[in-house]
Amino acid sequence: MKQRKRNALVSRTMTRREMLRLGLTATAGVAAAPFVITPSRAQTFNWQRFRGKELYLILFRITWVDEMVKHIPEFEALTGIKVKYEVLPEIQARQKLTVDMAGGSGGMDAFLSSVYVEKRRFSKAGWYEPLNRYLEDKTLTAPDYDWADFTPTAQTYVTLPDKTIIGLPCIVPTFILCYRKDIFQQQGLKPPRTLEEMEALAQKLHNPPSLYGFVSRGLKNANAAPFAFVLFNMGGEYLTPERKSALNGPAWVKAMDWYAGMLRRFAPPGVVNFNWYEASSAFMQGQVAMFIDAEDIASQFEDKEKSKVAGKVGYTLVPAGPGGLYTSMFCSAMAISALSRNKEAAYLFIQWATNKENSVREFVAGEGGARASTWNNPEVKAKQKMPDDWYTAFRESLKIGRSAFPDIVDVTQYRDIIGVAIQKAIEGAKSEVVLAQAHKEFQELLNQTEK
Repeated sequence: MKQRKRNALVSRTMTRREMLRLGLTATAGVAAAPFVITPSRAQTFNWQRFRGKELYLILFRITWVDEMVKHIPEFEALTGIKVKYEVLPEIQARQKLTVDMAGGSGGMDAFLSSVYVEKRRFSKAGWYEPLNRYLEDKTLTAPDYDWADFTPTAQTYVTLPDKTIIGLPCIVPTFILCYRKDIFQQQGLKPPRTLEEMEALAQKLHNPPSLYGFVSRGLKNANAAPFAFVLFNMGGEYLTPERKSALNGPAWVKAMDWYAGMLRRFAPPGVVNFNWYEASSAFMQGQVAMFIDAEDIASQFEDKEKSKVAGKVGYTLVPAGPGGLYTSMFCSAMAISALSRNKEAAYLFIQWATNKENSVREFVAGEGGARASTWNNPEVKAKQKMPDDWYTAFRESLKIGRSAFPDIVDVTQYRDIIGVAIQKAIEGAKSEVVLAQAHKEFQELLNQTEK
């Protein structure tokens, strides 16, 4: 994904045709609200209420952001609010967010939050601005935003146990299996339905250096997300009922043996250092038979100008295991900094960024969204970028998704702990040995942070 070079976008006048297309009048627009719409509500909402304000955003580099920022000039023309932003790699963006929040400057107004990593930590620190009152305020939330349109999974991700809403969902990526359907068809093969079948197929198709059987993430921290679905399907859990480390259970050994073993035996050389980018690039260049990662990453495979496998890829659910059929999933959301000096103007932006119009745009671009209405939208059906089986795999995966990471304060440290264990296992260390160390470190982490 390409980082945007300019941070400030120039406003332009929105034409009447664009206004009508967006369903806008001079005082009404597209945005967000979970409550009953009344005639008076439509009369009191005004996109221009904070005209002249300037916002600063921190975003991280994903397909959703690439598509969203293309349309920021529309928001500026619609509201009269200027928008400046930075798009950074995810880990760098998270570091910058932490420094900004901890410093208490209040210079950053809104941000893209990796809720699956930051939810407990940022909430405990008081860094999220609660959004409930904004969603309830008929002068701040546009009549047709429709909070109820977000899927239950997306709503759950951005809601704390006390019902505080900390962000507006953008995407809920789920892990799927991508495979070379042309090769499978040539050899009369069917996509695997179980982990055992997938291992056998990887061995059968593995023919280096022309073709490798399987690839996924091997790099520390990044590898924790795809490993999770294997853990779930082997019957494993992160925590015991007493919220102690469960990393020493037998399902963990089976999961580590399978995941690390698949990468050690059937992946391209150097996979221990592969993040999603390197893994997807190898698949896109036609070097790999099967690839597992988030569904939004797969959108690049159908780009005929960049991908050597365009039109040759099949998409389906991840394979099941003895513990059942689940997949890894997570959520990102637009949030407001509790330190912002422009909270209400920032709220206009995050509701615009996650409204129905932009959700359709994202879906057409191949980015699975968090709204239910996009699935049956005529524009999505008319302009769909991805094959039918991609939509089916994504939709069915949402039904079997589980959070890729434990619900703890320091998710990043957990990812590092298990990530090192996975790397060592890929390099040949015994699963029992690396997991014993990971179990010890994870419990120490819980003792320090879960108080």
